[in-house]
Amino acid sequence: MMLAMDTLRFEAPGYLVLLATLPLVIVLALRSMSGLDPVRRVLAIVLRCAVVALMVLALAGALRASRTDAISVVFVLDRSSSVPRAEQGKAFEFVRSAAKALRPTKDRVGVVAFDGASAVEQLPMGALGIDRLSEPIEPDKTGLAAALRMAMALFTGDTSRRIVVLSDGNENVGQALAEADTIAAAGVPVDVVPLRYEHGDEVVFERLSAPATATSDETINLHMVLRSQRPTRGRILLYHNDRLIDLDPSSSSAGYPVELDAGPNRLTIPVPLRVAGAHRFRALFEPENPAQDTISSNNEGRAFTVVSGQGRVLILTQGGTADTADDMDSARILARALESEKLVCDVQIAGAQPLDQVSLLEYALVILSNVPANLLSDAERQALAVYVRDLGGGLVMIGGDDSFGAGGWLDTPVEEVMPVRFDVKSKKQIPKGALALVMHACEIPQGNYVGQRVAIAAVKTLSSQDLVGVLSYQWQGGDQGYWIVPLQEVRDKTRVISLVQGMSMGDMPDLDAVMRPAVEALLARRDAATRHVIVSSDFDPAPPRDDLIKTMKDAGITCSTVCIGFGGHFIDVNKASWIATQTGGRVYTPNDYSKLPQIFIKESKIVRRSLINETPFVPEVGGGMPSTISGLTGEGVPELGGYVLTTAKPLAEVALAHSTEDGPDPVLTQWRVGLGKAVAFTSGMWTRWGAAWAGWPKFSKLWSQLARWASRPSEAAKFDVSTSVQGGRGRIQLDALDKNADSINFMTLTGTLVGPDSDARPIQLIQTGPGRYEAEFDADRSGSYVLNLAYRIGQGAEAAAGTLQTGLSVAFSAEYRELRSNDSLLRELAAKTDGRLLDLADASATFDHAGLRDAEARRSIWEDLIRWMLLLFLLDVAVRRIAIHPVQIARHVRRFVAEIAGRGRAEESAAVLSTLKGARQRSREAAEPERPGAPQPSRAARFESQTAEARSTQELSEALGGATEQERPVVARPTRKPAPQTEADFTSRLLKAKRRAQEDLNKGQGSGEDA
Repeated sequence: MMLAMDTLRFEAPGYLVLLATLPLVIVLALRSMSGLDPVRRVLAIVLRCAVVALMVLALAGALRASRTDAISVVFVLDRSSSVPRAEQGKAFEFVRSAAKALRPTKDRVGVVAFDGASAVEQLPMGALGIDRLSEPIEPDKTGLAAALRMAMALFTGDTSRRIVVLSDGNENVGQALAEADTIAAAGVPVDVVPLRYEHGDEVVFERLSAPATATSDETINLHMVLRSQRPTRGRILLYHNDRLIDLDPSSSSAGYPVELDAGPNRLTIPVPLRVAGAHRFRALFEPENPAQDTISSNNEGRAFTVVSGQGRVLILTQGGTADTADDMDSARILARALESEKLVCDVQIAGAQPLDQVSLLEYALVILSNVPANLLSDAERQALAVYVRDLGGGLVMIGGDDSFGAGGWLDTPVEEVMPVRFDVKSKKQIPKGALALVMHACEIPQGNYVGQRVAIAAVKTLSSQDLVGVLSYQWQGGDQGYWIVPLQEVRDKTRVISLVQGMSMGDMPDLDAVMRPAVEALLARRDAATRHVIVSSDFDPAPPRDDLIKTMKDAGITCSTVCIGFGGHFIDVNKASWIATQTGGRVYTPNDYSKLPQIFIKESKIVRRSLINETPFVPEVGGGMPSTISGLTGEGVPELGGYVLTTAKPLAEVALAHSTEDGPDPVLTQWRVGLGKAVAFTSGMWTRWGAAWAGWPKFSKLWSQLARWASRPSEAAKFDVSTSVQGGRGRIQLDALDKNADSINFMTLTGTLVGPDSDARPIQLIQTGPGRYEAEFDADRSGSYVLNLAYRIGQGAEAAAGTLQTGLSVAFSAEYRELRSNDSLLRELAAKTDGRLLDLADASATFDHAGLRDAEARRSIWEDLIRWMLLLFLLDVAVRRIAIHPVQIARHVRRFVAEIAGRGRAEESAAVLSTLKGARQRSREAAEPERPGAPQPSRAARFESQTAEARSTQELSEALGGATEQERPVVARPTRKPAPQTEADFTSRLLKAKRRAQEDLNKGQGSGEDA
C-alpha cells in the first residue's frame, strides 16, 4: 500500500486538486463529531481524511512505476520477390543467432514477415519459437511501412523497445520514411540490416504502350522501351490477341531481331487494326545468350487498344462430348439467326478460352446458352458480372437443363445482375433433392480449408427447399454423431455455411462409419425426389460394407467420389471407382485445389432437377409491351417444351410468362442493371424444348431485337486518350476537342476502374487545362486495368453524353524492375529513428542496451486503493457509531486471556466455594432468633458480629468478582422474617430496654463514686 512518491504515476493527475478539500473535511468533522470523546473524534477524522485521499488517488489513476532493463526486439523480415531466396535465408539465420543472446526471463523476441501484406510470425516472447517463415501472401509487392506499423503494435510498455529491419529497401507500397517519423516520436530505434544484391546481366522490358482508343481500319504504332545493363542481342516476339505477328517475313525464325545498347532502348512497330473491340498486345524479349538475362519475369510488355464500332456477340455453350452435342447445335441455330440480321457472332465452348475484363471488351453482348456454372471459374463469373454492371456490357442467359438454378448459378455474381432469382421460394409443390456430403481431410496441407471451400460451393448451388447434410470424421457427441450439418432443408444458407466453416475434419479410418448415417438419413426422407451422396477422400480408409452399397442401389441413392490428396499423396482410385460404379455415380481425380469447387457444383446439379419443368406450354405476353417483342402480336407464339423455374425480381420487366396455379412463371425477363442490361430466357435448347421456335419465321427478328437492346452501344466520341504507369501509379489523360479543334471545357467525366481481380472502384477525371482531363489511380498489381468512362458535355436539352472504354496493362510486378538493393532508404530510416546500420554478422548486437533507455514498468493500483478505501470507511463508521471504554476493554481482554490460558481455574473455584460456605454460615448464625434465658451479647460483641458479617460479605463480593461468569454461583442473601408484633412482646421489650438503661446508669454512678 505504501509507495514512495517517486514510484507513483497518475493517468489523470488533474484529479489530485481534490486533495485540497481535506482541510474542509477536517473542519466539518470537528463540528459534526463534537459529542464524541477526544480519542474517538481524532481517530474518526483521521480515517475520514484517509478515505477521501484514497478516493482522489483512485480517480487520478494511480500507477506503480518501476525501472527495468528488459528489452523487446521485433524483427521485420522482407520476403517479397525482389529479395533473392539466398538472402531471405540469411536473414532468418540472423534472427536465429540474435535470439541466442536474449535473457529468457527478461528479454522478448517477436517476428513480422512482410511482402505486399504483413503477417505476425511470432508475438514477443522469451525465446524464438519458429523454425521458418510462412509462405508469402503477396510476393509481388513490398509494403515496409505497414510492417513497421504492425511491429509497433506488438510492443508493450514494460520493456525497452527496438525494431530490426532486414530488407533490400525496395518498397513499392506505402512510405516507410513517413512512418519513421511516428516511430521516432515514440522513442523506438529502428536498426537496419541491408540484404544486398545486384544483377549485373539483365534486360528489363520497361514499357509497351499503345493508343488507348482507335478507329476501325487504323494503323497504330506500338512503342517499346527496353533497358539493358550491357549490350545484348535478342529477338522481339509480338502477339496480337494471342496470335504471333510475323514482324520479319524475310527470316525463317520467329520474332524481330534487335541489338540492345547499354541503357534504355526505344523501338516502334506499326500494327494495322481491322475490327472493332479490344485489341490486346503482348511483346516478349528473348536474349540470344540466356546468361545475359538473369530474370526472365521482367522480359514482357503488355498493352491494349479499344477500337470503337459495332461490337460482336459472344455465344458460350457446352460442347466437345456426345452428351453436349445438342447444346452446340442450339448455339449454332441462334448464331445463324443473329447473323441473318447482320450481327457478327462468335460461338465458343465455355471454359475453353479464359474470360477477363479485357477479352470481354471485344464483345457488345455475351449469351450463355445452357451453360452450367462449373464450366467457368469464380474469377470468370465475377468478370461477367463486372462486365455488365460496371463496363456497360449486355448479358443474355438462355435456359436448359444446365442453366439458371439447375446449372448451379445460385448465389453467384451472375445471379446478382440477372433480372430473375434462380430460386423459387414461393413454390409449394416442387420436388426436393437431397444431398449428403461426406468430407475427409486426407492428411493434405490445408485439408480443412479445402473441405470447407468445396462444401460451401455445393451448398450455394442448392435451392432453398432442397435438403443438405454434411458429415466428417469428427464425433460431435450425442445424437449429432458425425453430422456437422444434420440433413435438413437448406432455407437459410448463411447458417448452414457458418456451420461448415466451423468444422474440423479428422483422418477417417472407415468410410462405412460415416457413409452409413448419411444413407440412413436419406432413406428417411421420402419427400426427396433425388438422393445423392458425394464422398471427398483419398480413399485410404476401409471401404463401405457390401450391405450398405446394396441398400443404396435398391433405394436409388447415387454416390460420386472425388479423389483428393494430390502432390505425392497416395490415392486409392480403384476403391473410389468401385463405389461410384456400384451406385451409379461418377469418379473425379482432380490435380489441383482450384478444380474441386467446380466438381462439387457439377455434382450438386443432380439434386436440382426439381427446378426443371418439362411440361409443354405456350408462353403469354406479359403486362405492357416491351420494345424487344414489339413484333410478336400479329400471330400466336409457338409452343415451348420446357423451362427452368425462376422468380422475377421486383424491378424486372416480364415480357413472356407461363401461367400456373401458383402464379405466372417468368419466361422472358429483362432489366437495366448498373451501366449494362441483362435478359433471362428460361426456356431454350432449340433442338428439344424450342424446336417449334427454331422454325418460327419471327425467331430471328425476336432475338436480333433482344441482342440490339442488350448490347453495349458503340462509342462515337473522338477523344485523344493516353495512359501510362509510373511507380505503381496509373495515369489517364484525355484531351477533348470539337470538330473545329476547339477545346471542350467543363465536361463531366466519371466512370469505373476495373482492376486485375475484377474489383471495381469509381474514378473521376478532373480538368487540369484547356480541354485536358486527368486522373491517377493505384496500379501496383500486374494485369489489365479497364476504365469505363461516361462523359457529358453541356447542359439541358443540348447536352451530349456517351461512354468510352480504355485502360492499360501492367506486364509484371514492380518487384522485378529493381536490379539492386536500396541501401540509401534503409540508412535514412535508421538515421530518422536513431537506429544503427548493422551487418549480417552483427546479430549479437541486437539485444545489447546501446542507445536504449530503461523502460518504466507501470502497474495500475486503483483497484487496491478502492479496497482500502472501503475498509477504512467501515472503520470510520464503527468508530463513530460504537462507544468503546478502555477499562472495560482491558478487563474483558484480561478475562479472555485468562480463559484461554486456563491458569488457576481449579484453585479459584475452590477458594470461591470455601468463601461462600463461610459467609453462608456466618449469615445463618447472625440470623438465629434470641432464646429466652440465654445470655445476650454486649454492644461490643454485637458490633464485632456485624463487622464480621460485613467482612464476610466483602470476601464474598471479592470472590465473586474474581470468578468467571461460568463459575460465579448465584447466592441468595438470607433475610429475617419479622415476628408477629403482640402487646406482650412490646411491653417485654420496653421493660428490657428500661432495665438495660438503669443498669447502665448504675454502672456509671458506681464508677463515679470509686473515682
